[in-house]
Amino acid sequence: FADSAVIVKNYSDELVKRWSSEIDTYLVYAGLFSAILTAFNVESYQSLQISSPDPTPAILQQISFQLSSMVYAPPFINSSYPTFTTFQPSSASAPAVARSTIWLNALWFSSLVLSLSSASVGILVKQWLNEYQRGLAGDSVHIVRLRQHRLNNLERCHVRTIVNAIPVLLQAALALFLAGLLLLLWDLHHTVAAVTSGFVSAIALFIIGTTLAPLFTARCAYLSPQ
Repeated sequence: FADSAVIVKNYSDELVKRWSSEIDTYLVYAGLFSAILTAFNVESYQSLQISSPDPTPAILQQISFQLSSMVYAPPFINSSYPTFTTFQPSSASAPAVARSTIWLNALWFSSLVLSLSSASVGILVKQWLNEYQRGLAGDSVHIVRLRQHRLNNLERCHVRTIVNAIPVLLQAALALFLAGLLLLLWDLHHTVAAVTSGFVSAIALFIIGTTLAPLFTARCAYLSPQ
């Protein structure tokens, strides 16, 4: 019994420590990535707002017509242009938002949601792990059984799957951000977009290749829980 208790304790402590360390890394990455992405979103969402036409140019043009139509004949000053009236805003509809702008904001805000979601899930799992370790000090029969019971609950509730889903959410958030970035650059400058697309394609091929490589050879070192 004593040997089994030590084995369970070592396995449990190592598992919790590894998960906790991984989540700490994910939280740091999610925080930095969300901060950077928020800066982009603050600028991009303004392009979705349809501004009303500025009446100033039309008013100035009407004043200019009024002045140019004046005829000076002492001692009278006459104007053939109609008397200045209050400017009425044009009823013409404002220009619609470009489709590329809509897609850009959809990609970037979806990326931000995924990044923040991964951080929220990571915080929840950290709380679960802290609660898991509470009251497990000692090697008595009750403590050993309680530790095994909680360990079984971790497996039964698929906590391992939830932990492994956090980096997937972060990778998906990164993919959406890069897709939106390329969409923006292709609208602005093709040369810059082409160079950036090359780097994005290279990192995408690297990630996909290292993820799928273990499926084809058992001697591959590119192993991950996903």
